[in-house]
Amino acid sequence: MIITAASFPMPTRIKRTNNPAEWDQQARFADLQAAQANLSLADLGRTLDNLEPAMRPMAFVKLYNELAEWRFQLAQRTEGQRPNSEVEHFHRPIADDTIRDSFGRGLLSEGSQMDPERGELVGGTDTPASLQSARLGELIEARFASEAPGFEVLQNRVAMPDGSTIAGNTLLRGGAAAREYGMTKPVDGFYCALTGLERDRLILQREAFSLLADLENQRAAGRTDLVNDPDAQLAFTTAEYYLYQGPHYARGGDAMIRTLLVTAHARIFDAPVKLPEDIDVIAYVAGQGTFNAHVSANQSILPPNPAPTIPHQTAAPRPLRRSTGLDRG
Repeated sequence: MIITAASFPMPTRIKRTNNPAEWDQQARFADLQAAQANLSLADLGRTLDNLEPAMRPMAFVKLYNELAEWRFQLAQRTEGQRPNSEVEHFHRPIADDTIRDSFGRGLLSEGSQMDPERGELVGGTDTPASLQSARLGELIEARFASEAPGFEVLQNRVAMPDGSTIAGNTLLRGGAAAREYGMTKPVDGFYCALTGLERDRLILQREAFSLLADLENQRAAGRTDLVNDPDAQLAFTTAEYYLYQGPHYARGGDAMIRTLLVTAHARIFDAPVKLPEDIDVIAYVAGQGTFNAHVSANQSILPPNPAPTIPHQTAAPRPLRRSTGLDRG
C-alpha cells in the first residue's frame, strides 16, 4: 500500500487569495506529507512489531516526536515555510502558554480593514478561507446559543473513554475575544479559540496514543475487519479529536498530526484514508459529537495505490522545545 497526496486535501483555511495558481503551489505540500507518511509507515511497522502490546502506545509517541522534528526541518526550506512564523516556532512546545485561532466574518479576506467606530471588519474581497471562517464563526455562535447563552466564554468539555470529562479548549466571543487581541471594542461576529491547559492537553495526547495502540493490538491479534467496524472507526475518530484538542506545538502541529493520522490509519486498518480538509478547524470550534458526525460524513477510505511516491523528506529525531503566544495561522 502506498500513501499518496490524495490523503491530504488542501485546507480551505490556507486559500487566502483567489489566485488558483497560488493554490496549486500551496497544494504541493501534500506531496511532502505523503512522502513522509510512507517513510513513517515503514518505521512505525518495524517499531510496533518489536514491542509488547502494553508498550505500543510508545510507538505512537515516537512517531509524534519524529514528525515534529520533520516539520521543524521542513520549516527551514522554502516549501515548508508559512507566513508570519519564525523557524524556532516549529520547535518549542506550547507548555504553559496559550495558542489562539480567530474565526468570523471578514477574517482572511483580501484587503479588509478594522473600523474601530463600527466595531467590525469592513471592505475586502471574500476568499475561500474567509467564507469558511465566517461559517465556522456561525458554528461557534450556535454553540454559545445552545451551551452558554449570555456568556462570552465557553469551556469545551471532552468525553474520555472512562465516561469522565476533561477541559479541552476555550471559545471566546464579544468583549472576551476582543480583549484577547488587544481590541478596545468588541467586534461583531469575531470569535477565537484558545488552547487548554498543558496538564489537560497531555492527558488528551496520552489517551489518543492509547486508543491507537489498542486498535493496533486488535490488528496484531488477527482482526482483519477493523476498517468496517463502526466501533473501531469511532475509536480512531476519538483519537483524532483528542490530538487536535491536545496540541503540543504552536506552529506546524496541524500538518504533523495529519501526517500521523494518515500513517496510523494505514498501519491499523491496512487502508489509506482521505482526511477532511477542515479536520483541524472543526476540531477547534465544534463539540465532540459534532466533530464525530463531521468526520464520519467527510473522512473516506481511498483505493490502494501501487504507484510509488518519491520521498522528499526522511524521518527525523525527537524535537526540542518550542514557542507560544501566537496565532496558529
